[in-house]
Amino acid sequence: MINIEQAKVAIESYFSSEAAEMYCILSGSALLALCSLLLWFKFSDQFSVALAITLVLIALLLAATGISLLIRDRQNHQGLTETLNAGDLKATEQVLGIERVRMQKVADNYQNLRYTFSALALAGALLIAFTHHHITHAIAIGLLIFALSGLVIDRYSEVRARLYLGNLQAQN
Repeated sequence: MINIEQAKVAIESYFSSEAAEMYCILSGSALLALCSLLLWFKFSDQFSVALAITLVLIALLLAATGISLLIRDRQNHQGLTETLNAGDLKATEQVLGIERVRMQKVADNYQNLRYTFSALALAGALLIAFTHHHITHAIAIGLLIFALSGLVIDRYSEVRARLYLGNLQAQN
């Protein structure tokens, strides 16, 4: 039996926490871009310029991810909230069922993301260990920063997603 109020609380909690994380990612991206500019202009050697370019690319990638998730989540949140507020039990069951399937796919994807970030970290470590060129080392450091930030971000995201999925599954 669906408890509409519990479903609303779960939805609000998930999407507000998701938005907060995206704003943190956007803030971190801005800070990373600022640090990159400082590196570029303060130390204009090849390593610093290569590292700055790599960090700007990472900042842009993280910011693009954050913005796209904010847009997607806003649409999902709005659709779920409107359906639950309409009071149509059949529509609510259907929408929550679709959301459970979506969130199961999201939860199942975190292991693949861990593999991807681990592979990037390994590639960065190997580049540092087996190359001797400063530009390659700058790119390797960028890979390590990207991999580590992805692992940290996804750790919080996965915990939140699994909690939300559990709350949705309790609404059967």
